[in-house]
Order: sequence, then C-alpha cells, then structure tokens
Amino acid sequence: MNQETLDKIILLVWVCFTIRFLFFSYWDILILPPILILIDSARFHNNTQDQEHLSGDMNPEAKSHHTQDSKFKEQRKHFTSLDILVQLMIQEELQRIEKKSAASSK
Repeated sequence: MNQETLDKIILLVWVCFTIRFLFFSYWDILILPPILILIDSARFHNNTQDQEHLSGDMNPEAKSHHTQDSKFKEQRKHFTSLDILVQLMIQEELQRIEKKSAASSK
C-alpha cells in the first residue's frame, strides 16, 4: 500500500470509532488503540521496505544528507581555522597589554 492509502485508512478508522464512541458504546474505544497501532506499524514497515529498495546513490534524501554533511564538515574546518586565528589575535593583544603595563609600571 502506498502512503496516501494508509493515511486514509487511519483517518477512516478514527472517524468510525469516534462515531461509535459517541453514539453506541464506550467499549469500542478500547479496541481503537490496537487497531491504530497495527495500521501504523504496517505503514512504518512499508516505509522501511521502500527505503531499502532505493539504493544509497539513487535516494534523493541520501544525496541531500551527504551534501549537508559535506557542507557541515567544510563549515567546521572553516570555523576551526577561524578559532585558531581568533586565539592568535587574543594572544597578541594580551602580549601588547603586558608590554604596555610593563612600560607604564617602570
């Protein structure tokens, strides 16, 4: 089954049990959670099978994750180099402050 069909089945089950709960008996509500869990597990199982059939190279989600990961790695490298530059600048400023304080204390 495809995703839309399963979504419609879940909605139909909700509507059916809501009508039964409102007009007939409150015991029907006890049957609703197991049925919804079964339908939802079928949907989850169907989604995992669909993803297994797609190869990693053909899966567009995998491509986007790969590009996002590579962008993140590039940004991390960039941030690392920026961190090093900032640390060097801080050290230089501290040295200048020490020189100024040493010169003013003489």
